[in-house]
Amino acid sequence: MKRILPLFIILGLVCLWGAPAVAITPEAKQKVVTAASKNLIEIGLSYRGDQIHFFGVNPAPGTDLIIKLTAEKDEEIKFSVKGKVGPFWMTVKQYDVTGAPFMYKIHASKPIKEIVSEATAQELELGYPAIRHKMKMHLSRGDAAPEDADKVFQGMLKIKERANLYNIVEDPARLQVEEGKLFKHYFRFPPAATEGRYQVESFCFQKGQLVGYGKDIIEIKKVGLESWLTETSQNQPVFFGIMAVLIAMGAGLLVGVIFRKGGHH
Repeated sequence: MKRILPLFIILGLVCLWGAPAVAITPEAKQKVVTAASKNLIEIGLSYRGDQIHFFGVNPAPGTDLIIKLTAEKDEEIKFSVKGKVGPFWMTVKQYDVTGAPFMYKIHASKPIKEIVSEATAQELELGYPAIRHKMKMHLSRGDAAPEDADKVFQGMLKIKERANLYNIVEDPARLQVEEGKLFKHYFRFPPAATEGRYQVESFCFQKGQLVGYGKDIIEIKKVGLESWLTETSQNQPVFFGIMAVLIAMGAGLLVGVIFRKGGHH
């Protein structure tokens, strides 16, 4: 019996040593009380984007904050790489890119690398390197090159940032914190933000450790004529096509009448 006990202890230590690291589960942390000025954005014919304010309470004064806005849907992007063929510039290869969120924005109280380790940032998908790691590329045309991955990712970032769909702001002035506990900020939803569900996650860190987590859901929904046109085009494509042709013909006749009247003067 005395010989068996040390054996069990050794086996236990070996199992613990070889066990994988426990994954970070934000939902299991202390809940951060948050609220949004509204949870629904309606897209109509006059939609030009919207701005939503968010409020929250830190679980402990002086914690570091990272707020992340992402679309629940991912997006498939066809990305073309230009190259010189003889005297002409043209598309020489094409990639199908998947795994990157349609929208991705972050507000941080200071640079992310000063708040959490690279491994934690990777696991919680905080920062562009985490998106780069998650992104997958499939070559559909041409020949791959080692530098293509970085070239495609930087190209995607440029397109997304230009549309204000991607943005990272690491500045304490962007997150207003009062008495070390109450915080508020806002996210801008640009016109390019399409119908769907978006989540705003609030992460509170203390000395690099996640100590609090909260989440708000924002929904963007088409209403009125915009909604009717979308539903008709999807559910009744033949009727929608006929209607589009009739509208185009009517517009053409109207323009003809206007110019004909103008010609008499």
